[in-house]
Order: sequence, then C-alpha cells, then structure tokens
Amino acid sequence: MDKRRNLFYNSHVQLVLVLIIVVLANLWAAGSFFRVDLTGQRIYSLELATRALVYQLDKPLVVKVYFTRGLQAPYNNHEQTVVDKLEDLRAYSKGLMSIELVDPTNVKELSDEAAGFGIQPIQYRYQSANVTEMKQVFMGLVMVYGDRQEVLPALTDLATLEYDLARGIKALTTKEERKVIGWAVGHGEPELINGQGPLETIRNRLGEDFGIRQVSLGGVGMIPEDVDALYVVGPQRPLDERSLYQLDQYLMRGGALAVFVSNTRPDLRTLRPQNVYHNLDALLGHYGVKVNRDIVVDRARNGSMRFPVRQGKYVVQMAVDYPLIPRATKLDPQSPVVRGIDNMLFPFTSSLTVVDPLPSELSATTLVATSEASGSIKGIGTIDPTAYKMVAPGEQRGSFPVMVSLAGTWTSFFATKEAPRPVEGAAATGDVEDAAGRLRESAPTRLVVAGSADFVANNIATILNLTDWLVQDESLIAIRSKNISLPAIEPVEPERARLIKLGNLLGGSLLLLIFGLLRWWSRRPPAAPAAAASTPGAP
Repeated sequence: MDKRRNLFYNSHVQLVLVLIIVVLANLWAAGSFFRVDLTGQRIYSLELATRALVYQLDKPLVVKVYFTRGLQAPYNNHEQTVVDKLEDLRAYSKGLMSIELVDPTNVKELSDEAAGFGIQPIQYRYQSANVTEMKQVFMGLVMVYGDRQEVLPALTDLATLEYDLARGIKALTTKEERKVIGWAVGHGEPELINGQGPLETIRNRLGEDFGIRQVSLGGVGMIPEDVDALYVVGPQRPLDERSLYQLDQYLMRGGALAVFVSNTRPDLRTLRPQNVYHNLDALLGHYGVKVNRDIVVDRARNGSMRFPVRQGKYVVQMAVDYPLIPRATKLDPQSPVVRGIDNMLFPFTSSLTVVDPLPSELSATTLVATSEASGSIKGIGTIDPTAYKMVAPGEQRGSFPVMVSLAGTWTSFFATKEAPRPVEGAAATGDVEDAAGRLRESAPTRLVVAGSADFVANNIATILNLTDWLVQDESLIAIRSKNISLPAIEPVEPERARLIKLGNLLGGSLLLLIFGLLRWWSRRPPAAPAAAASTPGAP
C-alpha cells in the first residue's frame, strides 16, 4: 500500500513540476528571442548594428505595411518576408515597435492614406488561365517615429531589405546634419549629377544618406569646407597645378579622398588602346601609392564584354570573356569596405605599388588584389580579346594590388613650393582661399587609390561601403554587404578539374570494388584446423 501511495504522489509531483517548467519556459520565451541560422553570411539573422539601432528606440515606432495580398511569383512571398524581418526587429525593440498590415487595394480611403505617405501603386502583371492583365498593386511601407517618417515605397527587391530598414531607422533616430560627398569635375570626368545608368544608381543611393556636390577643380578658392569626402574618378585630361594644390590642401585639412584613375582606355572602334595622362602620378607617389603604367590581364577569372563577331554573312555583338577585365577575388577580409563581397571587376586596370618603406605616420592596406593567375603587361598594342589567349612576351605573372587604402597623416606635396595661382578668368571652386592658412601637414585622414576608373560603375555596393568608410560612419556597412544572393562559383584550375573528373569517373567503381573485396573477405569459409602431430610411442 505504501509503495502504491508513493508512486501516486511521485507521479503527481512530476506532473506539477512539468507544468511549472512549461509555464516558466513560456514566460521566458515571451520576453526572449533567438534563432539558429546556418547560412554562411547569417542572412536570416539581424546584424548587431541593426539590433542596436532598434534597441536604442526611446519612443514608439509604428511600421505600416501597405501590401496587396495574393500576388503571384516572384512577389508571392514578399509580404511574408517583410513581416518576418519586421518581427525580428520588434523582438529587440523593448516593446516600442508595432506593425500594422494594410491592404489598400481598391479601398479609396486606404489608398489615399498610402499616397499621403508617398507610397504609390506600381504596375503588376497578373496572369490567370484565361487572361493576362496589368494591375496596380501596393508593395511599400512607412516607418513613423514621432513627427518623423521614412518611406520604402516599392519593396520589389528584398536582397538588401535589412539594410533598407536599418538605414530608415537610423535616419529617424539620428539628428546629425547630413554629410556631404564631393565629386570632382572639370577634366573630362563623368558627371555624377547628370549621369545615367550606374552613375544614376550611385547618385540615388548616396542621396539617401548624404548631400552630393560636384566640385570643379582648378578655379578660384578652395574645395568647400563642408565636403567630407571627395571622389576623383577618371580624369581624361591632365590636372593643372592649381587643381593638384586644391586636392593637396583638401587632404591636409583632413578631408577623405578617393582616387580612381585609368592609365588606359579602349577605343572600341579601332580596337586599339589609348593612353590617359591625368598628371596625378607625382601627387599620389608623394602620398605613398604609385599607379603603374601597365595593364593587368587575367585569363582565368574575368568579366565579359560585347564585341562584334562574324557569324556567316552577319556581324553580331556577342559577350565574350575578356582578360582585360580581371575579376579580383583576393579581398581583405578585415576591411569593412570589401567584407562580404565575393569578387570585383576591374576593367582596364593598372597595378599599384605602395611606397616601401612608408613613413611611420602612415599605414597601408591592400583592399583588393588580382588572382595568382593574372599578369601585368606594359605597352599593349591592341584590345582585341583574341590577342591575350597566350602569355605575352615580357608579361609578369602573379597577384597585383589594384585597390589600396592609406590612413594617417601626410606632409603637403606643396610644402616647399609656391602655391599655384588660378588661371585668369577661372570660375570659383568653392571657399575663399586664405593665403596665411596654407597647410603643410595634414590632420589624420583616409586615402583610397584604385587603378581603374571604370571600377566605380561596375561595383556599386563597394562604392557605397567606401563612402561610409571615408566619412568614418561604418555602422551600416556590414548590413549592406549582407544580401540574399548566391555566392560566386570560384573557377577551378585545369589540373584540379582533371583530378575531379577522374574522381567522378572512377570513384564509384573503386568504392564498389573495395566493398566487394571486403564482402568477399568477410564471407570466406574458416580455415580447417591443422591435424595434431603424432607423438612417438603414443597408443
């Protein structure tokens, strides 16, 4: 009887304990959040910087999601993906973030409400078994934080969803003045303000977070004081001494500078190269970087370019692998500028050489280098891709730096020279020059040099990261670099490819043979015992 009573009490005690554990676990789970993310870039987990932005909210943040339900592929899962990401954010908001889901389709009051926030319907192709038609649908959201608002009007591409949300939250919670990015013009550089294609994309993306100003070099005055970072991209004519002086004094006062220059540009009509003389060699060499007068080729890892190809009676434009557009895969994993990026294209790039030794006040980092299979050629005579199938005479082989960064303090290139005067009649560049305030040593700042001007249009994500790094605002770089995309497949060396093919052909047969031998060995009949030896005198 006592045993039955003990069993009865024990079973009830265990049941009570289980109920208490379940209740406590649910109470803990209600205030906690975690997930297991096995992806390489942790694309389904929020970055620490994103969590910090939400955690720092000090008043309610309301997110209104205006989404048409029942969309077809490729947008059929977009609403759920957006809501899942917002739920992740809400888990770190200490209860200050709320989410409202609204379908304003065919509801005038809700459509007008969305339009009031700047969310307009977009054209959507709806297809059923019997009809195909264009409809207007909503795919946007607005974040309301007090009297401030940030709008994502069209969430058609979710590859950078976390970055877009984090940028919006940062804009809502930060009251700092927007920093200004300068873009040098006046010597044949592409204009950012009126640029089309990739330059328009760069302008729009930079304009979300920064002010943008074109700076005409060579005129009266100096580069404006409010320019926090300055790009010099692809000058086609030599910069005069006055322009060099303005760049030098800009760096001396602590302005961050990024220089993208090409020493060679292609003439697609004649398939011949043209040398570019920008007159920046001495200035950059003084700062610690030399842009070599060569061109880097890579026959194994490269981009493509459209060339006229004859097919029978016709000549058509076809994309062909082009060794003069190296695909660089050796990226500094510690640098926030290139972290999370698999590869970069460097069309018609020159190699770089960092001065050795550098002054103790400077530190240099090779951000990007080409593969070991690349080569450096001086004095090319053609840009025809068929001319680079074989290694050229005198070609140097190996990995070459194509993008470097330097940080620290410099001495002025004009420290012992007279300050060049502007050309008579030149337009004003910016701030009035103070003759007594000429700087001969710089404040701590940053400089980036790359050997390809066409790099800028082909690597937009890197330019956005670089801009944040130049103005020393790196909180969003890791978030922007993380996107939902398949990583690039690394090309396989020919010798290794042959070994892999051989393994695929013979591997299965060898495994079956080994398995058969082991099976045969295990099923052999046991050996017969040896006959006992006779002993003399035994009966």
